Amino acid sequence: MMLKLGDLIDFPNSPGQTVRIIWLSQQNNAVTLFRVNQVNALPELAPAQPLIEMLLKGEAVFMENDPYLPTVAEAALTPSRKRVRDRAWNLIKPLVENVPYIFSEERRGKLVQGVVDEARQGENPSVLRTTKKSIYGYLRRFWQRGMVPNAVLADYPNSGAKGKTRKASTKKRGRPRKYGHAAGINVTESIRKTFRVGFLRCYASDRQKKWSLNDAFHKILEDFFCEKIIDPETGKVTHQTSEEARQAGGLPTFEQFKYWSDKDHVRLEVKRKRLGARVYDKDFRGLIGTSNAEVMGPGDRYQIDATIADVYLVSRFDRNRIIGRPVIYVVIDVFSRMIVGLYVGLEGPSWVTAMMALANTAADKVEYCKKFGIDIEPEDWPCHFLPGVLLGDRGEIESAKIDALINNFNVAVENAAAYRADWKGIIEQHFNLLPAMFKPYVPGYIEQDFRARGGKDYRLDAVLDIDEFTRIVIECTLYKNNNQEITKYDKDRDVKADGVPPIPVDLWGWGRTFRTGAMRSFPQDFVEFSLMPTDKAVVTTFGIRHKGSFYTCAKAMEERWFDQARQKGTWEVDISYDPRDLDTIYLHRAEPSTPFQVCTLTERSRAHRNASLWEVEQQDMLDKHGAANRQESRQLARVDLNASIEKTVAEAVQKRGIPSTESDASRTKNIQGNRAEEKQANRETEVFRPGVKKPTAEAASAKIIDFPGSKPDSKVDYSLPSIEEILGEDDE
Repeated sequence: MMLKLGDLIDFPNSPGQTVRIIWLSQQNNAVTLFRVNQVNALPELAPAQPLIEMLLKGEAVFMENDPYLPTVAEAALTPSRKRVRDRAWNLIKPLVENVPYIFSEERRGKLVQGVVDEARQGENPSVLRTTKKSIYGYLRRFWQRGMVPNAVLADYPNSGAKGKTRKASTKKRGRPRKYGHAAGINVTESIRKTFRVGFLRCYASDRQKKWSLNDAFHKILEDFFCEKIIDPETGKVTHQTSEEARQAGGLPTFEQFKYWSDKDHVRLEVKRKRLGARVYDKDFRGLIGTSNAEVMGPGDRYQIDATIADVYLVSRFDRNRIIGRPVIYVVIDVFSRMIVGLYVGLEGPSWVTAMMALANTAADKVEYCKKFGIDIEPEDWPCHFLPGVLLGDRGEIESAKIDALINNFNVAVENAAAYRADWKGIIEQHFNLLPAMFKPYVPGYIEQDFRARGGKDYRLDAVLDIDEFTRIVIECTLYKNNNQEITKYDKDRDVKADGVPPIPVDLWGWGRTFRTGAMRSFPQDFVEFSLMPTDKAVVTTFGIRHKGSFYTCAKAMEERWFDQARQKGTWEVDISYDPRDLDTIYLHRAEPSTPFQVCTLTERSRAHRNASLWEVEQQDMLDKHGAANRQESRQLARVDLNASIEKTVAEAVQKRGIPSTESDASRTKNIQGNRAEEKQANRETEVFRPGVKKPTAEAASAKIIDFPGSKPDSKVDYSLPSIEEILGEDDE
């Protein structure tokens, strides 16, 4: 029976006694429990074995769904709510990270009092009134609601202005001056821009590399805030405050210059510029450490990275169309070297593709493999957890969208510096191991002589589509996880003593049993929704339009959105989507219990079913190319049509001849009779007579020709019989 951090355990025989595991000892022999249903609950340290025995006997059960976990979408939070959350989280973060001491009744009070004292003595006005009661309230919410930063999103009023720059007005901001009569000036946005420009010009340039910050400040005053005066007799140069500076209240101070330079991060940028990017990143950027340091078990730290595979693929829609090289994203657990997440697709390295790989780390791998026709058992790929720390590249991990990963799941995010690939040495090595497995067997794989003179064009050998290539990568991943030994794995004392084989699946299983790790499991739907890219969709008469497709959902139908759009106009809504499959998008909702609603494609967009965003855009591009290529022939056909119409009209005018001299009244007098005669004449050519050739209009009105030796009887009627005559003959 395995216990893990964050588990909710219920006791059927004791209603209202639900507990959450908020700490596990390294040996898994002791746990700290928190009673989530009690108002004044505090952590309780207990041995793990009695709890395990109760679970085995059925006296206690794991709760599959976590009703206390906040599942609010990050995009739905207002800036004020985020500020309140961050303020509370920053207060308790040192406490919740100080484990297991925060669980000790003797030490907890002193630790909390220390946070209160530090808050009251600090310069942050929003926490000056912090009390022990408020800190305990934040801690209880954190432990009750899943131990994530969003747990402190309580029903507090939106207050405070942490990090907010006050607007400049006529009144001086900040602490009044202690000495002197001048009140000082407010630093406006214009002055801040002047500081930034002057900083770069007077401190960062090559000529001023030996200048101090004070030298640069006075040079800025001279260039931007003073007027130069030259005595015509002596040539002496003096300065006075410029008219603009006098109107603003005087000159800025050196302290203001330093404050705003630090706030705008100008000083750090200048230091990086002075030293050079490589030297700064190598010697002055914060260091994370080596791969195996600071990891006690599986899930403590994941590394993520991407590469472009050296193989060309073909389209699923047209096997003769080459679509280029795929992108492979891999997420690896540092402790076990297990590949815990995977993405193979056509999207370039970005937050979108990183999101897909991260979501895969929390996905059920049995179902994932089944999509590509691979049947596995849960123990073949037992990874469906999020880590405690995620290390990746700055490009995608620095995106603002990563906030959802931090605040919803309490995953610490670290970024590797530029030119420091050694920080992710484990995952960099895997990009050499995986291709080596399938390289000899995959057509279209690029060799070293590609594009060399006389070399082979390997793109023409491509036969695999994206799904088939993904299947190959999954098979290689399963082999690597379950069979390949890590020859240079750095074992610690416990791993060596237990004789654990250096195989990822064995290291993972051993670590799950004997090491705590920081892995956490969350509802897969919420993980995927939180990591998806967000966008705006438009509610129209035909449906919710996004990327050229139209969608509908129960909410839209119940509230008659499309009727309103037709009558009142369109409007925008917030949605999330998976670029790999545009069959569904996810409408944001404000309810914490249901943060999204699924929207499905309408029949109007049936051509986009089972297609990715890339494929839809490619098909749209091909359609536009085709329309552009047909434009000339379409224009010529329209010109031909116009000419044909003009010819027909001209012939009709010629047949009419000279216009009638009759009056307008006489010409329009008998239109109904004329129409009846014309209808009777048309019936001769329109009547159905199978097997008999229909007479043309000219044949029906042709004159009778006399044959030689015969004289027609003028009394004989040679016209076609009428319907009355036919019916009369039948009656006889």
